[in-house]
Amino acid sequence: MADRTALTAQMMRDGEAMTGPVANGAFEPRTDAATARRGFAGTLHIDETALTSDCADLDKPTLLGGDPRLFPGIAIGFTTQDGALIPDNRGLRRSSGDSYWDLAAGPGQVWSEPGDGGLSRASFPFQLSNERENETHHGLACFLFDDTTVTPLAVQKITHTQPDHLPNAFELWGRVPVRVETGEPSASETARRDHTADRSEEFATRPIDELAVHCGHDLIDALAEGPGAHSEIVAGLVVGDVIYATPMRAAHGAAPYPRAMRFGLWSATKAAFGTTALMRLAHHLGPEIGNTLVGDVVEVAAAHDGWLHVTIRDCLNMASGIGTASPSRDVLDIHADNLTGPENIGTDGEACYRAYQAWYAAKSRDDKLAAAFACPSYPWGPGEVTRYRDQDLFMAGVAMDAVWKRHRGPDADLFAMVADEVYRPIGIRGADTNRTLEPDGALGVPVTAFGFFLGLDDIAKLGRLLNDGGVHDGEQLLDPLLVGEALDPSPDKGLPTGHMTTDGDITYHLAYWMQGYNSRDRGFMRLATMRGYGGNIIQPLPNGMTAFRLAHDTPDADERYDALKLARIADAIKPF
Repeated sequence: MADRTALTAQMMRDGEAMTGPVANGAFEPRTDAATARRGFAGTLHIDETALTSDCADLDKPTLLGGDPRLFPGIAIGFTTQDGALIPDNRGLRRSSGDSYWDLAAGPGQVWSEPGDGGLSRASFPFQLSNERENETHHGLACFLFDDTTVTPLAVQKITHTQPDHLPNAFELWGRVPVRVETGEPSASETARRDHTADRSEEFATRPIDELAVHCGHDLIDALAEGPGAHSEIVAGLVVGDVIYATPMRAAHGAAPYPRAMRFGLWSATKAAFGTTALMRLAHHLGPEIGNTLVGDVVEVAAAHDGWLHVTIRDCLNMASGIGTASPSRDVLDIHADNLTGPENIGTDGEACYRAYQAWYAAKSRDDKLAAAFACPSYPWGPGEVTRYRDQDLFMAGVAMDAVWKRHRGPDADLFAMVADEVYRPIGIRGADTNRTLEPDGALGVPVTAFGFFLGLDDIAKLGRLLNDGGVHDGEQLLDPLLVGEALDPSPDKGLPTGHMTTDGDITYHLAYWMQGYNSRDRGFMRLATMRGYGGNIIQPLPNGMTAFRLAHDTPDADERYDALKLARIADAIKPF
């Protein structure tokens, strides 16, 4: 922790502009810092404010609307406990202005420094994300305060997962005006209790290099080689109660609050939330609930009968038989109907591109359903051919939400059920996800195809639950048959994708990529893998470990990344 050479008290008090990003250590206590003179209890009302960027492309209008140069105008309640600055909730705070961003705040800290003129100092991490995207742009904020006033925030971005509609990389920094409303936020007591529980349940962390004594240096060294090596943020293995990880990469120095950062998972959401939701629904209603016909719980408005026999399970398998681009089942490529980029304009894939973007841009549940039902059907039926389509996973989520409402009433909500009955009991508190945006302000349904956010400890806890067969503290939270089916490494499972690992073919089953792997002791098997755009990976492994990776790979590097690197290390330590 460096001495105070940046974000000085004078600069913070005077609202002086930042000329550029500073070392991340400036958002931490200096070497002679002391306990804060006072705690902080109040709500920061943050003005929507233009930040500075090094990327001229941010000046251009975005396809989704909103200005990514604007820090969102929001309110964040904070309280303190034992030097920690604790937000009143960890979920998404929706921007209502012209900013492109929503924001989620994580716990930071408060302290006092000589030279701050009697003021106390606070900093906290935050993430910026868009309501219809799932990358996260992680940043730091700092302010000085006394009993009645706060200085403008100093903010800067330090890392990100891979964007879809924005440039691949850009900086953001600046000063943000803020007004304080003093007094404990209403959720302070719950926030402090959750923070205490989070700290008590944190996994120990160790450098992944320490595993070399068990598996050899070559397997560890391979993590830093090949496609994706330079766009990886952090990767590692959860072994028992320890997270062995690579150093977390961030611009401008080490990230001060790595445990507080939650990352947008993109399509790893499909299994981390979508399949988990089916497993919890099956706990309530039986595993056959996956065979529910979509048309029995959702009003189908398609101009064809392709949805007639499609089940929730078919949608989770990416095998609805609905699609736009690839009418021949002999094309063995799961991505044959996943033509979502503008490079398809003017080609045979343009209709697929436009169908996807119409669905993607639609905001409400009904508008997204209408866009999904506008797609034609393929000559084959459901359950036969896998074609990667976000629309299928959205439909699975809509259908499961409808099933849950039938069972529990019109106010029941699928994501709340999973958050309250699965995530929170295992220690994932304040979980949040992107939802449809309803014109009357009603709570939308989860997008399910993407939109979920998890941190390192969250990933470790979810992996442990799955590896324990859906049991936590002796209580069965997830249907054991479906957990076993999803994670079973049997080589005969899943629909063919046309994709390969270095060891064999990859299939797809219940929103998991089943990676072909030649294990040390058991021969060829399939490793159930949650995988998301940009190189995000979660693998509950057959030996009880969990592999994870968070990155901002370009699409080319993402496609070529070797998703067996961490599995080989785990297999060498404790053979599958």
